[in-house]
Amino acid sequence: MQVNPVSEVSFKCTSNVKPTKKVEAVTQPIETEKTAMPSAATLQAMHGIKPQKMGVAKPTPVTHTNYEASQLIAEAGVFLSKRDLKNVKKVLAKGDEQTSNVMMQLELIKNGDIESSTLSHYWETGKMNDNLAKDLDMVYEARKAGKNVADVYVPNVKSQAEGNKTTKVGDVFKVADQDKIYVKTDENESRQLDMDKDMFIKLFPPAKRFTTQQQSIGDCYLVSTLGTLMNNDKARVALYEAFHQDGKDVTVKFKNGYGEYKYENAELPKDRVQKYSLKGSTGIRILEDAYGLDSVNKADANFKKIMNEKIAKKREEVEKAPMNKKADAMKSLAGHQKRLDDYLEAKADPNRTVVVCRDDNFYNIYYEEDENGLKFADLKDDPDNKSDKFHRAADFYRGSLGGYNFEVMERFGFGGFRQWNLNFEEKEVKAQMMKDNFNKDYVMTGGTRASGGRVENPVAEAAGVYGFHAYTLEPQKDEKGNLTVRCTNPWNTSYDADISYDKFLEYYDSVSIVDVNSYGKNLPLQEQPVKYGKDGAIMDKDSKEAPVIWYNNDKTNAQKVEVKKA
Repeated sequence: MQVNPVSEVSFKCTSNVKPTKKVEAVTQPIETEKTAMPSAATLQAMHGIKPQKMGVAKPTPVTHTNYEASQLIAEAGVFLSKRDLKNVKKVLAKGDEQTSNVMMQLELIKNGDIESSTLSHYWETGKMNDNLAKDLDMVYEARKAGKNVADVYVPNVKSQAEGNKTTKVGDVFKVADQDKIYVKTDENESRQLDMDKDMFIKLFPPAKRFTTQQQSIGDCYLVSTLGTLMNNDKARVALYEAFHQDGKDVTVKFKNGYGEYKYENAELPKDRVQKYSLKGSTGIRILEDAYGLDSVNKADANFKKIMNEKIAKKREEVEKAPMNKKADAMKSLAGHQKRLDDYLEAKADPNRTVVVCRDDNFYNIYYEEDENGLKFADLKDDPDNKSDKFHRAADFYRGSLGGYNFEVMERFGFGGFRQWNLNFEEKEVKAQMMKDNFNKDYVMTGGTRASGGRVENPVAEAAGVYGFHAYTLEPQKDEKGNLTVRCTNPWNTSYDADISYDKFLEYYDSVSIVDVNSYGKNLPLQEQPVKYGKDGAIMDKDSKEAPVIWYNNDKTNAQKVEVKKA
């Protein structure tokens, strides 16, 4: 099929549509003193659905009238946009497994277990996330059997060996005589987490751990990657291992991070602006916040490193300069030294919020500079913050110019990364996606082509596909081996939507594929594409010339690799 030239916006987004205002339920996920909810079978029977097996089953067809569907939604205290209400009613009228899942979800919302917002951004062709549906099953089955949901979610076992045998990869368990729990990392292996059972449940309660929603800040690259990691059985261990418990507090430390970030009572500080923080489990919300703080430290470290290197070079120039050039060289050295001194002074002032000015070019972020080296500004005065959008440097760094999925993967400790350009490597990407067990051993994220500028504009709204946006992607094969792609919009990770492979190529311009088995092994991270023209020179970002060599595999020197257009 015909595809457009690669755009410079893959894997990044800078803004988000304003979500419909909704009332959130109080979330206390699995306290045992609550009255047990109706079981899955009971709930289905109440609404005329005849189950064929325990838990979520394939129900016999039943049609809810608009009135009955509205009653179910109203009883749960859910306030939906007209579009979402229409789509949810359609699901409730199907009388299939998805109907049963949503009915369970409404009961959980009514009971205060998960937020009402999890039904927002409900795409017309969407389907409930499989992991969310499994968690709903687990809660209902536990309550039907009169069991403590916490003990089903985090089972107690006699030994680590027993936990390895009885627990699924990505799930956790508690060994009887130990406070800290374990996570199963592979078929026959597990590792101990640095937190106890109660802390884990507070950070990652069942069902809610899979219901993440991006808010008004433009960090779709980050939210989609967090959702991607959570939804892969092997990869989610990276999220869990970022936390370290100290009594009631937790500290977050990324494997390839730039600092440690403490959260008292394992909660976001009260000064955080709600609309700038995602909705979802406490653990995911903290990780989003910590990533922003870590990005501030990364920018700070890079600023000082680059400026010190420039100052050292300027000193050499002063020493080597002839007498008629020495005054200019000394002036330049003094300007650079003054810039660094001013920055250090500003950073030390508690009344100032300082950010390093940045610019972007294709897949790389550069720091802006003038004759005195790298530039910085007070956040309130920064050109990228004209509307006073960001209150903290952390918000600026995670949302200002967007960012890249691969950066998040690297920060969490994944290597063996490869990014693919769909304009030139479509055949290679398809071969990767057709691998058996692809979704078990790999995670894939992607960026849609620009559609009307640097904002997310609807491209295939029924499937939740918007231009200039980042997504979780999962290849799916039907019985005949036909390939489709499951797309998950970070505006609500509770729901996926499938599109054809041809549409996938039309909507997306690049994807990144990460081997989840690379986690913690310090494998080299393959760097991102740099576009070259036919003469071998790096192309201007606005150039429309078709590149013939574009791949960069080194952080300092571009490695030219010829790419033939398919």
